Amino acid sequence: MGKVLGLVGSPRRDGNSEIITNTFLSGVETRGLKTEKILLNKLDIHPCQACDACAGSGYCVVRDDMQNLYPKIKEASGLLLVSPIYFSGISAQTKAFIDRFQCWWHARYGFHRPFVEKEDGRLGFFISVEAMQGKEWGQKAIYTIRSYFNVINYSLEGSLHFHGIDALGSIEDSPDALTQVKNAGMAFADKAKLNLGEGLT
Repeated sequence: MGKVLGLVGSPRRDGNSEIITNTFLSGVETRGLKTEKILLNKLDIHPCQACDACAGSGYCVVRDDMQNLYPKIKEASGLLLVSPIYFSGISAQTKAFIDRFQCWWHARYGFHRPFVEKEDGRLGFFISVEAMQGKEWGQKAIYTIRSYFNVINYSLEGSLHFHGIDALGSIEDSPDALTQVKNAGMAFADKAKLNLGEGLT
């Protein structure tokens, strides 16, 4: 049975990003897949040091919690990234996580030994939330996300962006938004199950 990982990129506990993640993963679970929620802000993740050691091996030499995350990403059937929008981009926690996949870039393009094969059919999904009313600000973050999923050989299945959401937990005042998130989680799980050859129930 596959597992879908939900990565929360917000430093704020029980905030909009975590509520969105919980809702998406609950949709996944209704379709019979396992889930795991990971709070990036609770982990010890150092920024990429640009030491280029991974250019000689395809592996990151920085010893922190990323060493536990790499195998999880390698084995997952699907990956959800949820981030608040900061200055038109993803949060520092999310970006630090993404930058540490420079080693996977070298493994794929330098050594032609990607940790995940494109044929594996791994799926990615991105959801962002921001306080600004103009949705165009948050939509710029998708470029970073597309680049990330491309490097790790996950297919970006879809994305959602919610704007005008600021106060702690205020996404719960938008039940239509949460319904959209849960439905997205269900559809994501169905696609992941087909890729796993498990079929739909």
